[in-house]
Amino acid sequence: MYIFLNAIKIFFLNLFETDKDEKNFFFRLSLSLLSIIIILILINFVIYSIYPNNSEALRFEAEKLIHPLYHLWIEPEPIERFQILTSLILMPLLIVCSIKIFSLKLFSRISISNHIYFVNLALCFSFLGILFYLAFKINNPNFINPEITSTQLIRSYFITITSDIRFVVAIVFYPLITYFIINGTPEKYKKFINIILYLFLSTILLCLFLLSIFNSDNYLGAYNHLNAVLYPISQVQQGKSLLFDLSAVYGLYPHFLYPIFKLMNVNVISFSLTMSALTTISYSLIFLGLRKIINNSLVTFLAFIAILYFSYIAFFLWPYPINGNFDIYHAYKPIRMFFPAIILYSVFSYILAPNRNLYLLITFISSLSILWNFDSGVICFLSFYIYILYERLIGNNVRGFTQDFIKHTFISSVILALTILLFSCFTYFVSNSIPDWSLFLQYPIIFSSAHYFSLPLPLFNAWNLIFLVYLYGIYIGFHSILFGKKDAIDRIVFFVAIFGVGISTYYLNRSHDSNLFATLYPSFILLAIFLSKLLNKNNRAHLFQIKNLSIVMMISFIFVLTLFQTIQPNKIINILSKRIPDIINSKLSNQIISDGISLVNFNAQPNDQVAIISEYDGIIHLETKTSAPFSSPGTDLHQTHVAWDTFKNSLTNNRLHKVFISGDVYKSGKTPDLRYVEIMKIFGEHYYLDDWVGDWRMFISKKYKPVTPSNINASASYSKFCPNNSLGCNNTVKNFNSIENFPKNTKFIKIDFNLSAPITVQSIMLHVIMNKHIIMENYKFIEKQYAGTSTTLPIQGLDNIGILNNEYKKFVNTDERSNQLGYKVNQKFSILVPENNYMDICTVFKVELTYNNNNKINVRVPCKTIGKQE
Repeated sequence: MYIFLNAIKIFFLNLFETDKDEKNFFFRLSLSLLSIIIILILINFVIYSIYPNNSEALRFEAEKLIHPLYHLWIEPEPIERFQILTSLILMPLLIVCSIKIFSLKLFSRISISNHIYFVNLALCFSFLGILFYLAFKINNPNFINPEITSTQLIRSYFITITSDIRFVVAIVFYPLITYFIINGTPEKYKKFINIILYLFLSTILLCLFLLSIFNSDNYLGAYNHLNAVLYPISQVQQGKSLLFDLSAVYGLYPHFLYPIFKLMNVNVISFSLTMSALTTISYSLIFLGLRKIINNSLVTFLAFIAILYFSYIAFFLWPYPINGNFDIYHAYKPIRMFFPAIILYSVFSYILAPNRNLYLLITFISSLSILWNFDSGVICFLSFYIYILYERLIGNNVRGFTQDFIKHTFISSVILALTILLFSCFTYFVSNSIPDWSLFLQYPIIFSSAHYFSLPLPLFNAWNLIFLVYLYGIYIGFHSILFGKKDAIDRIVFFVAIFGVGISTYYLNRSHDSNLFATLYPSFILLAIFLSKLLNKNNRAHLFQIKNLSIVMMISFIFVLTLFQTIQPNKIINILSKRIPDIINSKLSNQIISDGISLVNFNAQPNDQVAIISEYDGIIHLETKTSAPFSSPGTDLHQTHVAWDTFKNSLTNNRLHKVFISGDVYKSGKTPDLRYVEIMKIFGEHYYLDDWVGDWRMFISKKYKPVTPSNINASASYSKFCPNNSLGCNNTVKNFNSIENFPKNTKFIKIDFNLSAPITVQSIMLHVIMNKHIIMENYKFIEKQYAGTSTTLPIQGLDNIGILNNEYKKFVNTDERSNQLGYKVNQKFSILVPENNYMDICTVFKVELTYNNNNKINVRVPCKTIGKQE
């Protein structure tokens, strides 16, 4: 008992004991960070007070660029942008100045008493507590409706985790896990525990990989987000070139992925597999980078789980309505994350073991990252560029640094220029076209200048805490250099901090909580490094001092809490069990997508050019292996006046290409947006309706000229079958062998074909081509839309077609329907289909004959004067 009490006494004595150097450093650090924050607040207040607010003028100019339908999303932020830019530029300078000022002898002579130290410590933690309270309690002004909790992710997250039983479990296990974080796992169990940890991580990454796989039917998220990423891939795979045939919206990643997709049968599933693999590789590289710089395996494991949780897993696991907000969103994962993960791992390797070849390689990779995706790539390039300049400050005078600056800038510029030249040569070799680099930043410049989809930065938000993490990281980096420390970890801290600030600009421009979550991962890397440094053997003597122990306990609690929130296997298993079988079996329940694919496949061959107007155009182009004939970024990105006007002019002047439009657009003219009323006007003036499946329509220009006309000329017309109710003619239907799914107790019409040469018919597909007609049912007039489709193909739910012999005495296809009828006809033959008042309005049929090894003839069939038929 005496030993136990003595140990407690020693613990508390150590807890409240701090050596002089530690107290002085913390005092100067507090003054430095406080002065920087106050100066930044004052600068931003002055900017807010005197900087001219020309929002209305900017909005007026932006509206000239953006189509009126999307003016709602124009949110000019001239003052905020200038504040952010000024703060980011001044922050390093303020940090250096503050370190210099508070390192003067005047401040070093100040003797910091225990009383001042503890007051200083209490004020710092109180400041953090106030920021934490404001971040998790004050509603985001960007979303003024408090009932829409799915948009208040920060607040919703706090409510969700604190009201869950896992929060209680985390608190119970927190002391034990923190004990192992501080003391390490027992040596005899270390191997076993590591195996468990790696199995857990592998399972999480596997689930992440499987959750991201989808077919064309069960994408998790908004299809317009998927389409924006998928559409350029579908075009590049068909031989088009970005920067020549169409603009780059999210970057040139489709050309990077082109060789991969050429090795496989590219479709939506293989696309999702590739994206899932790249996302998993990105997270794996971050984990390997953490392993390189952190010795404590438990800290590495917990930090990586926190990164996975906040950036990905949480959106799957949170209850409704939060999970309704989830989107796989490939525009960020992996497009904006793949190269940053590579750069993080590579730069960690370089800092730990610098060499010239690796320096050149990282510069080349960061140059490639700009081409892959400009938003994230320019952050990768500038972060490494700035880091090298920072590194050259060590032990250098002004002249030496100037020489290194010029040399490094020259090398970086040359490698970037050579990378662009190499890509240009590759594009020219593949497509025989020279890229127009003015198109590379066309959309980013338009959207940026129009302040498109911007959202103001909330005054109080979790970003305040993240900013402090980055501010402290940059401070540590400069402090290490200015005091001549040769600490590789401090240099890594500096790189991650400036990298994290750059990555955060994605959130600073559009300050939605979900964007903050996506950009958090550098801050967790820094927290892991801070925790690891405190646990380092060299700092062991200071670990149990109150400041250091409080920081260890605080960071550990964050990591432990996210660990227990991640352990929800039932939810993940339930999601996977519902999705994976549908993907394996290619099960499709989205009728719009499946009908669109069917209609295009019926009317186009692989490698054909067809226009598709739908939010699913990328999916349908990819699945049908077709490409768009017009220079367009995709249906969902016709948001600028230039893109929209170009598309309308292309439709108006089109003579060679079929146009497919989804039913939601065609029927209402309002979905996806009101601009499609203009399209329907173009269709009315320049096109005729030629085919349909479900709610999809195919229009053909009135001056259409087939690119590859058929060698067989065909004509046809239809009339009533047995118009005089001839007994012999009716027996043709009633007395012969039945045809699968062919109605007998009805009236029929007969279509007579005249061909220029004999053929062997493989299949017949008939569509009724009319917008609507009125019929009477149960003494009521009912409007019928697009009355029906018949086919000899084995398609469930469609009526069959009866083929008559020359004497009209029997049907030819009497058994189950087939893809290969093998019916030989001379220049004339006839078919029967059920009548549905077609003769009353004399509608036009469209019949597709597949013959002689999958050749096709499309015949428009009008009605003819009724004559006597025997």
